Amino acid sequence: MIFFLKGLVLGFSIAAPVGPIGVLCIRRALQFGRLSGFFSGLGAAAADGVYGIIAAFGLTFISHFLIA
Repeated sequence: MIFFLKGLVLGFSIAAPVGPIGVLCIRRALQFGRLSGFFSGLGAAAADGVYGIIAAFGLTFISHFLIA
């Protein structure tokens, strides 16, 4: 069972993509604590959500324009 847990942790650590935002979250978590790292990630996720909403509304507008 211990080998399974070690493999699970290793698999998740390898599978997690570490881009610039991930590095920023890790750096802030190490410097200022877990809460700061969490809020950095939450802010990045919120920005991605806003970009997604803007893209969805933009595509809806364009499709209505092309259909009419």
